Amino acid sequence: MTDKITLNDGTEVSIKPRITLKTLRDFQAKDELPKSLLQAFVGAEDKPEIMEPYLMNAAWLAYINANKDDHMTKDEFESKIDLDFELLGDILAQMVGGTAKADAKLAQSFKRATKKSKGKTKRNNQK
Repeated sequence: MTDKITLNDGTEVSIKPRITLKTLRDFQAKDELPKSLLQAFVGAEDKPEIMEPYLMNAAWLAYINANKDDHMTKDEFESKIDLDFELLGDILAQMVGGTAKADAKLAQSFKRATKKSKGKTKRNNQK
């Protein structure tokens, strides 16, 4: 499980991706996460955009979960973390599925969706 991430200013911060049900409810009450987690996951394959709020907030939520009493503001944090779908997907997969499910369908979907291009293109094999 990921327990530290490095921000773009070189600072290493602790994160705690696994959340309790109470923490989930607290995040939802503060509008940090949408109200229906289940609805988002059920529809994610057909409408991946509904996962965006979860994905974009995953690192922030894991950060404040690990640093409840002493943490930077959300704006400060977001200005110091690069947009990295692979990292955010990994954190979200740990948040909702745990490390035992890291190779489950959800994690694999995130990895496929965020896989970096190697600059290769498909050739048409027309004769």
